[in-house]
Amino acid sequence: MRAQDLTISIPYKGCDKSPLCPYCVSKSTGQVKTNRELMERNVPKVLSLARTAQVTSVLLTGKGEPFLNYPDVLHFTNLFREFPVEIQTNGIWLAKHGEFSSEQDDTTFQDLYASGLNVIAVSVDDIRCSHVQEIASSAHDYGMLVRVTFNVTNKLFPVGKMGSLKDLVLKCKEWGADQMTLRNITIPNHTGDTTQNEWIKNNVNPELYKHLIEELKYSATGSAFIEGEQKEKPESFLVRTLQYGSKVYDYQGISVSYSDYCIQDSSTNDDIRSLVFMEDGHVYCGWGSKASILF
Repeated sequence: MRAQDLTISIPYKGCDKSPLCPYCVSKSTGQVKTNRELMERNVPKVLSLARTAQVTSVLLTGKGEPFLNYPDVLHFTNLFREFPVEIQTNGIWLAKHGEFSSEQDDTTFQDLYASGLNVIAVSVDDIRCSHVQEIASSAHDYGMLVRVTFNVTNKLFPVGKMGSLKDLVLKCKEWGADQMTLRNITIPNHTGDTTQNEWIKNNVNPELYKHLIEELKYSATGSAFIEGEQKEKPESFLVRTLQYGSKVYDYQGISVSYSDYCIQDSSTNDDIRSLVFMEDGHVYCGWGSKASILF
């Protein structure tokens, strides 16, 4: 088995954005009971599996907001620091506890850097989000990168505006972000009827995501189909193609990629996107299915 990355689910301590994320995939795929002792016992086995599977990076995430369990964020980052480590967050906790906060002696970003963190990925579902710029400024002081993950729902742009990819890129440049990902908010397979799935049905226009991806692809050709004009020079160019099919573009200096689904819940071959080290201490090859357990 090969895997692109190892995803670690930080033990749950709540979420500071609920219920403002009505599409929350973590809720639709259910909670698991934390077994901290088993997690510690299995860390050497998970490290061995990650090396054997040739993972290239480690992602810290969780069924809630990982930074609400800040000690474990530092702990697991340090344990897996031999790999490039990224954390996925809504950014709210960092905005309250970073160097830009009122606490003059705060060392949050210094501690994250010392533990081995490389990338802070801030999930955003509204282009008017206000705290990414402060996070990026502090992260850059320690050589860490910031990725903005735009969750593409009807909330992303102000009501009545059909926003463009260029709007998002310019916002990332304004915030000082290094990378940007478009995440298609979809209903996970095999989850049944949930309030989250119902919200997605009623509040996610799949045409918006398609529109943004088409604009991204056209931007690399020098053609602007949206306005019907021919540009002299492409606004972006292809940097690389990822193992699972997505592409990475350089769009005016911002690394732009995309994900057609929220989570990995199945795989058709032995070359998978993620190994998942869950907070119950077990390793899975996907989210939302107990049958995907490996050990």
